Amino acid sequence: MRFWGSLAGLVLLVTGPVMAQDSSVLEASQRDFVERFLDATQPARSTVSQREIAADFLIAELERRGLVAERRPYLEPNVHPILDLIMPPFSGTNITASIPATRDEASLIVLGAHYDSEAGSPGADDNASGIAALISIAVNLSRMPERRYSVMLAFFDQEEEGKVGSQALVRQLLADKIDIHSMHSIDMAGWDSDGDGAIEIDAPDIWFARYQNAATRLEIPVSRASYDSTDHVSFRAHGIDAICLSEAFRAGDSSPHRHRSSDMAETLNHAYLAANTELMLAVLRDTLSGAAE
Repeated sequence: MRFWGSLAGLVLLVTGPVMAQDSSVLEASQRDFVERFLDATQPARSTVSQREIAADFLIAELERRGLVAERRPYLEPNVHPILDLIMPPFSGTNITASIPATRDEASLIVLGAHYDSEAGSPGADDNASGIAALISIAVNLSRMPERRYSVMLAFFDQEEEGKVGSQALVRQLLADKIDIHSMHSIDMAGWDSDGDGAIEIDAPDIWFARYQNAATRLEIPVSRASYDSTDHVSFRAHGIDAICLSEAFRAGDSSPHRHRSSDMAETLNHAYLAANTELMLAVLRDTLSGAAE
């Protein structure tokens, strides 16, 4: 059975935390997702029509997992107002799904990954890997008996065009007076050529400490990095605590297939992707349960 590998795997993923002994099930389910996502969206997710196909696929996948998906279209101006006179604004569609808190008046935690890719690139690592991680995490969080915060799963459009989709979403949320607790994103989490398992984290001090503590429990090596070109930056620009997990990009162990036609499913390290998933899930479970605060 291709969907989640097996019925037993589905039960494991939706009834409790992703633990080390379940990693093989997680790896198989994420491999299956990435392969099907890339098959459905070949050769890339760059043009309007290609991104619409990707959005349709993601909505169907979320709904199969019991998560109600929503399209959030946007129009964003060009970088300079003068350009608006000669060029159309950016337009696209973010895909979101919400997991409500189990208490009233709860702040919102946003989980983000971009779903577009560069022209000519299937985008397995950049960023089907992040999408696969967040879907696994969201399914798990939705089964928690108690959640102190609401969670929004957000798949951003047009990250490759200057973080346009994430900029649009944070503006929409703030315009709606939504209290955003924090934003956690994954971008490129499937490459580990030296086999050290190291994960880079761009996070404010308090959040880096929380991720570091969870990584120690899971025996995952982490290091601190700074990124300025992916979606968490859009939220940080508004004073929101924003975190990004990634492969060791700053340390020089990042996919050579990035933005190329060779960024295919078979080049991903699925054990490493599962470790990224387990780390973010551990921090979010601690946060939603109140154990981290």
